[in-house]
This record gives sequence, structure tokens and C-alpha cells, in this order.
Amino acid sequence: MMISYHGLSCLSITAKPISGEVTLVTDPFDASVGIKPPKLTGDIVFSSQEGAVHGNTAEVAGSPFYADLPGEYEVQGMMLDVRVAPTKSNAKNKILRVAAGAMTLGFLGGLDRLLKDEEIELLEGVDILILPVGGNSVMTAKMAAETVRILDPRIIIPVHVAEDGLKTTLDPLEAFTKELGPVPTEETAKYKLVKRQLPQEDMQLILIKRS
Repeated sequence: MMISYHGLSCLSITAKPISGEVTLVTDPFDASVGIKPPKLTGDIVFSSQEGAVHGNTAEVAGSPFYADLPGEYEVQGMMLDVRVAPTKSNAKNKILRVAAGAMTLGFLGGLDRLLKDEEIELLEGVDILILPVGGNSVMTAKMAAETVRILDPRIIIPVHVAEDGLKTTLDPLEAFTKELGPVPTEETAKYKLVKRQLPQEDMQLILIKRS
């Protein structure tokens, strides 16, 4: 699996669940957020919410499949389970569990609260957890750290944090790392992983540079 980070909650996640590569794009944003959106091509697009921050799906090239309704999907061997997880203000947020080959991944979109029991059941024990940590309209650093402890993933990828140019106010990444406490950490331009490389006991924090 290869994961690239593009800012806010937008990522490209590429896997080979059967034979060929499949790319999932999450939460593409538009230029009104203050940073330049990347040019993306995907086989699948998942948008956790409508709007400029999470829902610029029309700009993703490649005639993708839109996993925009709750339900279970199989696209080119990649399994997706989409669930409604409303925010505190009842915005129509969705969360996602992905299974690609032997790897599992959870994506929390623009969630701004702790998980409910049925959401924990969906995501508990995923190999990779991608979650927003910047506060304001998404989880605070404290909420995100508590969510990590509950779900106990092997790999943590924090997203949706402050960066130069953004028009919305978010907390810096350091607020989350402080709440999380000491965890083995790797910084990378792109994150590549196979199942046998997963930590067996400890969690690992992966900080992916925006591209």
C-alpha cells in the first residue's frame, strides 16, 4: 500500500488487492480553502462531507467510482464499508473502513467527536488509522489521541492540521503529538507499507509531507 498526503483530509491510497493497482482518493478540496488543490487521478473517490473542504469530487480525473452513499462496495478488489457518522452539529459526515488484500484502514473524514460504540466496532483493530487532529471543525488533539487509544491501530496517520495558506484556523500537529505521548515516529514524503512490515506490538506515528 502507498499513501500520499495532499493537505486537509485529502489523500491518495494505492493498493494491489488482486493484481493491478487501485487508487482511492479521499476528501478532495477546492482552491477556496486557501491552498492549491493537487491534480488527482483515482479509481475510487470517497468524500466524507459535501463542500469545499471535503467534497470537490468532480475534479478527480480517471472516471472514478464514487463511494458516496452508505453501504459496502467492492471495486477492483478493494473492499469499502461506508457508514454515516454525523458531527456534533449533525453535519452529514461519513467514515470509511477499507480492506485491500491483507491490509485494513480506517478513515474518519471530518468527524469532530469521539466514536460511538457501533463506529468503534467497525474500526477497532484496523492496521492503519487516518484521522483529523486539528480541532475547530474536526476532532481536537485530545479527542484524536483518545480515539487512537480506543482503536489501537498499528499505524497512525494524522491529517487536517494547520498549515500556511489555509483560510480556516486549525491547531498545529504538535498539539496532537503532545497529547499522544511518546510513540515511534517516521517522517516521509510518501508512505509505503506491506503487511509484514506492520509493528507487532507498538503503534507507529507516520507524518507524511504534503505533495
